Amino acid sequence: MPIKNLFSLLLLSLALFAAAALNAQKISVINQAEVRSLAHMKADSGQTVVVNFWATWCGPCVRELPYFIQADTSLKGENFKFIFVSFDPLNSENKVQKFIDKNGMPGTHYIIGNYEMGTLIEQVHPKWEGGIPFTLVITHKETKHHEGAFENFRQFWQFIRD
Repeated sequence: MPIKNLFSLLLLSLALFAAAALNAQKISVINQAEVRSLAHMKADSGQTVVVNFWATWCGPCVRELPYFIQADTSLKGENFKFIFVSFDPLNSENKVQKFIDKNGMPGTHYIIGNYEMGTLIEQVHPKWEGGIPFTLVITHKETKHHEGAFENFRQFWQFIRD
């Protein structure tokens, strides 16, 4: 392969890598007070915020993630925001980041730092029994919750759209 073609291929590869890096969603550490604020945020009129509490070690959480990805693709241009809060141990931040990148998870991502589970659950939603996945849909009119995994995309779609 001529050097000119090799150089062009290298530049193209670097450009694609840079574009992927720009689109990657960097995970941030969040504390218990910030989680409470997040769960009780007020959405702007016409906005829908979907907050999902999950973990990479949670099979049901991982099984339903494609529904979020499919919904994000279907809702392009609409005023929807996806936020994911991971219960993975804080020392697995790099592992969680790799999981997010590998699976193309949309939205904003957090991992919880120091927290007390019982208090956190009470602060997020009074009807949360502590299981994950746990999903909140926040609009300017109401906050809905769903504990456990969604059975299929249709169930998930109805929950976030109704």
